[in-house]
Amino acid sequence: MWQTIIYSFGFFLLFFFSWDVDLDLVPNIRETWVWNSEGRFGTASPKIGEDPLKTINGYKVGGRYYSFRTGKFLEMDVKYLVDFPLLANGYLLYEKIGDEVDFFSDTGELFWKKPINSYPRSGYFASPVLYLSGDNNTVFLMDESGNRVGKSELNGRFLTDYQFDSKNKGVIVLFSGGELYRLDEKGKVLFEKELSKEKKDSFFKSVSLSPDGKYSSIHYSLLDKDFIEVLDEKGETVEEFSLPKFYPHKLYFVTGNDGSMIFNLPDSLLFYRDGKMVWEKTKSKVGGVYQSIFALDTIFVVLSESEILFYNTNGSLIRSKRIPPSELPVRFFPGKTNSAFYMQSKSDLMQFQIF
Repeated sequence: MWQTIIYSFGFFLLFFFSWDVDLDLVPNIRETWVWNSEGRFGTASPKIGEDPLKTINGYKVGGRYYSFRTGKFLEMDVKYLVDFPLLANGYLLYEKIGDEVDFFSDTGELFWKKPINSYPRSGYFASPVLYLSGDNNTVFLMDESGNRVGKSELNGRFLTDYQFDSKNKGVIVLFSGGELYRLDEKGKVLFEKELSKEKKDSFFKSVSLSPDGKYSSIHYSLLDKDFIEVLDEKGETVEEFSLPKFYPHKLYFVTGNDGSMIFNLPDSLLFYRDGKMVWEKTKSKVGGVYQSIFALDTIFVVLSESEILFYNTNGSLIRSKRIPPSELPVRFFPGKTNSAFYMQSKSDLMQFQIF
């Protein structure tokens, strides 16, 4: 009897003191849905998590736009281009060299037609929509109704990069001259900076926004060196460090909620924490400038050569998946829930879920 009591008390103590321990659990990442883009057919929607057929607006393949709402490809004049928010409704038609933009509902009904001579970029949720001027020195902010919102107009010396917030909390916009704008979902300024004031003769190339929107990482070059500056949600500098090489182009990299980073460079992968390189992995073959990479709250997703690599925020590899070279390039985009994200390849759309 006393032995049973002692064992029970010991188990209680173990349970009590381990209850609030933060266990480093490995995320389980599964493919839960796949859709053939050209054939317009796929597997059944997953029973757990979000329904991709009700979440995704549509996709483009071969320059054509397919709507999940209508279940068909849009028939349009070849002079038009189409832009649409991935996780919201409706689509925009515009000419590459034109002075008009038309907005249609997800069922194809014309809602409005306006004299706009800028190119729309809707992002994930169409809030705000960026309209880029022909010379790339001005970005106009509009809502899905084509009305100016928030700051209304962003000016700088040639637009180089922007990233929409994956949780519908705005966008960050960077110009090569160092003009930086962090905006909320209504186009209002959270912070703006003239980075070139303290970094004269620098060229600003790339920007990365953490999934929770609290960190903004800026990539810039000065002479023959590349640097990263990390800002907090108020626009204050958190840290700054140099990269081991000079790259004369935009870089594709992600920033985690804890400030860690993975760089998907044409020749290697780099993982940084607290401004210091933790590891570097050299690629067997140098690729092009565009390198697919994506960040969620708990994982980083990287395409390296013909392999999708899933890392946790500590930089440890937790899973890999081969992909046929014929399916490249690919891009990743978020779902509406924190547990789902998507990959689009040449032939397919695929949903991944984190369990």
